[in-house]
Amino acid sequence: MALALMLMAPGPVMAQTPGAPRLSAVRVTGAEPRIDGIIEESEWSTAPVADGFVQFRPRPGAAASQRTEARVLHGDDALFVAIRAWDTAADSIVAELTRRDMDDFSDKVGVLVDGYLDRRSAFQFTVNPRGVKTDIRRYDDTEEDGRWDPVWDVATSVDAEGWSAEFRIPYSQIRFGGEPVQTWGIQFHRDLARVGELSLWAPTLPEDEALVSRFGTLEGIEALERPLRLEAVPYAMARLREGVVPGDPAAMESHATAGVDLKYGVASNFTLDVTVNPDFGQVEADPAQVNLTAFENFYPERRPFFQEAADLFDFRLSLAEGDEDLETLFYSRRIGRQPQGYQAGDPRFASPSEQTTILGAAKLSGRTGSGWSLGVLAATTDRESARLTSGSTPDTLALVEPRAGYSVVRVVKDLREGRSAVGFIGTGVRRAAEGATHLGLPTTSLAGGVDFRHRFSRDRWQLWGWAVGSRVAGDAEAITRIQTNPVHLFQRSDASHLEVDPLRTSLAGVATTVRLHRIAGGPWRGGVGLQTRSPGFDVGDVGFQRLGDMRVAYAELGYERSQPHGPFRRWEAYTTHWGAHTGGGERSEIGGNLRGESTLMNL
Repeated sequence: MALALMLMAPGPVMAQTPGAPRLSAVRVTGAEPRIDGIIEESEWSTAPVADGFVQFRPRPGAAASQRTEARVLHGDDALFVAIRAWDTAADSIVAELTRRDMDDFSDKVGVLVDGYLDRRSAFQFTVNPRGVKTDIRRYDDTEEDGRWDPVWDVATSVDAEGWSAEFRIPYSQIRFGGEPVQTWGIQFHRDLARVGELSLWAPTLPEDEALVSRFGTLEGIEALERPLRLEAVPYAMARLREGVVPGDPAAMESHATAGVDLKYGVASNFTLDVTVNPDFGQVEADPAQVNLTAFENFYPERRPFFQEAADLFDFRLSLAEGDEDLETLFYSRRIGRQPQGYQAGDPRFASPSEQTTILGAAKLSGRTGSGWSLGVLAATTDRESARLTSGSTPDTLALVEPRAGYSVVRVVKDLREGRSAVGFIGTGVRRAAEGATHLGLPTTSLAGGVDFRHRFSRDRWQLWGWAVGSRVAGDAEAITRIQTNPVHLFQRSDASHLEVDPLRTSLAGVATTVRLHRIAGGPWRGGVGLQTRSPGFDVGDVGFQRLGDMRVAYAELGYERSQPHGPFRRWEAYTTHWGAHTGGGERSEIGGNLRGESTLMNL
């Protein structure tokens, strides 16, 4: 994305920089501006101008090479933004026509809005001269979620002196507090593709490793009526299959289903989502993966219901990058998963059972003005059966998934203007005992823990960590399967501290992580980290876990130069060294790497 180079730090949060720019929004008193990309309405001329953009790259801190101006109006239902991108070489404007949210090579302008003024979350709206939209939800200051697709309008126009963009952003698509007079964080950006230049209205430097916390402020927003945030997305699907009975090619099976997703704004800062039998069309678009390992594939969440406030429920477990970085305490694809008693292509079954029906689910999420973030999710999935290929009658069915209930609770409290925070998370699943016993699955799986983050030493250093406990219970067969699965391997001969207990009916464990890093201020970066997991730690019923029974420590050192020097626009070099042992002291891994990257002056 346009601001991808700004996303190097793992979630820092800082207070606003002293002297950050301020801008006032002007109230629309007459007709709303026409969204046509031509900034000609008289009210635009009354709005204060945001200018003086500063480069983020290639020359951090230098004035932007081309002039950019932004203005803001606010109406009854929407925020209006006009951005004028002057260009002394308008015939060199770059504009590719692509799909929405594509990371294309184009000139771009955009606005980012922090309605909570929490200095850590924001909504980004970007457009190129051809009108191609990009929208991103920002969280933890520098992290991004590109799956967010709000409803908003924008239009552009190109002329001999540059190009312009007009935005209409409905209040229903962003989140903000309930105060009668609002102050928001705001940022404007411009990408000049032909020279690789990114400029910002509220300046920040690469060594700051910060984005939302460096926003300017937008003042003068008042007398906002609470928007009616009510959305309903129904769907219906029908399917007809032939040859479902062996030996009878004319035998057919029909199937029809329908469902709906509902979204309602309980207040301007809290959202209630409800779904009944959600649409799995997005899930069916998962890319094909070839898996030659003993572990399952990880797939991103595409269902709209689960995408709301997904960053709030995101609780990463791993220190590592790559595949292990996908480990998370809550993996929403568990809800409505493929039934565990059925595998695609299994010759025992004549009819497929590709997903578990979600009878209903509800989620409440939002943030208070005092810095509390809250997310609560509950879902119930149905009992699933599949038709067997042989049996006394063509309708012989086998249980492949018991009825189950899922729940997740997440609470985070920001402190010190968002520079520190403490949080709690709890997850759980409970299955119908008879069906779980029949399939060798646990009846209950619980996990919960606390996490924290703290910036200090002028926000250059960050300490963060978490501690989580888990408990899985069921009959002896289910717990034995967990002990011997690829995550745990209690049966392995080289682990004298482990032993499979076929009589156990529960398994419990603890995992902890602590990390200390220098993440800003100067070219030198680095840090250390430690993670432990006891042999019985297991969150696979609600989360995504690849490894257990481990003690991992690492140290990292890096140097980043963001100012042009010699043939390079920027360059960086890092070295990392790590070691891993099991709880019994056996060394499982030791390694190190050297890595670096650079951008030449000619891009």
